[in-house]
Parts: sequence; C-alpha cells; structure tokens
Amino acid sequence: MTFADHYQALIQKVRTSRKYRALQLPDSTLRDLLEGEDAKSTSLADLEDRFRSKLHNLVAPYLENIDYQAEMRFLTKNADSFFSNINQEKRWAESLMRRHASSRERLPYLDEFYATIWEAAGTPTSILDLACAIDPLGLPWMNLPPEATYFAYDIHLPRVNFLNKYFELAHPNAHAVQQDILLNPPSQQADLAFFLKEAHRLEKRQPGILSDFFTSIPAKQLVVSLPETDLSGHHHLDHYHRSLIFDAIQDKDWQLTERQVGDELLFFIKKTA
Repeated sequence: MTFADHYQALIQKVRTSRKYRALQLPDSTLRDLLEGEDAKSTSLADLEDRFRSKLHNLVAPYLENIDYQAEMRFLTKNADSFFSNINQEKRWAESLMRRHASSRERLPYLDEFYATIWEAAGTPTSILDLACAIDPLGLPWMNLPPEATYFAYDIHLPRVNFLNKYFELAHPNAHAVQQDILLNPPSQQADLAFFLKEAHRLEKRQPGILSDFFTSIPAKQLVVSLPETDLSGHHHLDHYHRSLIFDAIQDKDWQLTERQVGDELLFFIKKTA
C-alpha cells in the first residue's frame, strides 16, 4: 500500500465511522487535518491517533442531538402556518438552540446580544456567518432589514441542508453553504462577518492562522466572539482570548473595539484601507 493509499484509507475509515459518518464532512477538510499531523507523527498508528484527536477538537465539542431530517419534515409539513407568527418561530428555534452547547449559553441574553452588535457595528445589509453551527436560528432576534442578505458557512452537510430548508420557508434572502472557510474563504462581499465562538478552535487547528484568516474574509467588519470561561464554567479564558485577537491584528491598520454580553466577549474589528 502506498502512502497515498494509507491517507485515503484513514480518511475513509473516519468518514464511515459511527461518530462522523452522518456529518458528511468535506474531503478537503479531512485531508488538511491529516496532512497537518503527518510531519509530527512517528508511525501510521500515531498519525491516526493525532488525526482523530484533531478532528475531535474541531467537530465534537459542538455537536448537538438534533435529527435534521425530522426537523426538515416538520418544517415542510407546517410551513403554511408556522412562520406567520414570529413568537412561534422563536419558540421552535429556541428549542433547537437549547440542544447545542454554544447557542444554549447565549439564549438568556439573545435580544441584548444582537442589539449590542448593531449598536457597535451598525445594522448591516449583508452578513457572512462563518462556521455558523445553528446560530442562524437567531435570525428572528436579529431584526434585520427585509432586504438584508445572509450567507452561512459550515462543514456539517446535514446541518447545512436543514438551514437551507429553514431559509427557504422563512428567510428567502439567506443561504447556507457547506464550505471549509479556512481552506476556501468566502468570495461573497459583505458589510459584516460573524465569527462566533470559533477563533480559539481555528487557532488550535492551525496555530498562528488568525491574522491571515481575518485578512481573507471579504467583509468590512468582523464581529468575533469568544467565551469568557470554558464550557464547564470553571476556567477563565478572557486573558488568553483577548491575546489571541490582539496578536492577530497587531500589525494591521484596523480599528478594534470590545464589548461583553453575558459570558461572551465581543471584538469588533473594522478593516481600513
């Protein structure tokens, strides 16, 4: 078996595993993680262990127990009446967000969260939501102008398909795309890009990448959020997370302001010429 064959065999092994097969992750993402760990590995067994650990750190902490196919059937069946009442839409969206760790943490201050963003950044007419997870279910709380466009990017294909069904029925100016934003940044220009609770995980995937990544995003402003504590709430991360952002933009002629809502640190990065 050639080395390339070993690579493909490892990718296929992970792709068909019970833990990851439903996600239908992009081959480019899996190959990038595998190649990144290759130089550090001492054997094929060590490479597989490192590869699986890296993939776990990228994906597993924020998986949720949502049957996306069932939710799509529910939306289709109830489309005629379901989205005519925003409170009903909010109750449904909240029930799903409670099943995702990052979104669940934000629920107690969701109205304040988006109001704070618009106050600091202005209300955008175009948004890129990078590594979005199920954050787009917050659209009923955003109060965006009717003409605003919203592009959401994620590597989890069933989630992307579900979001597109939701957008089709309730938010026709929104669209979800399966895309690894590190390997293939969006080409769509926008007023603002969300990068919520993901910068620390991107840094773990490829240390030192945040500066180039922020530069690659075609948005006038970035809103980057990071948690003040870890998921358990036991360890304070504010100093480390502030350092990540400051280090990423220290050599750039960009404006940085900071707010905090609940346990979430908000960094507003305004790009200048």
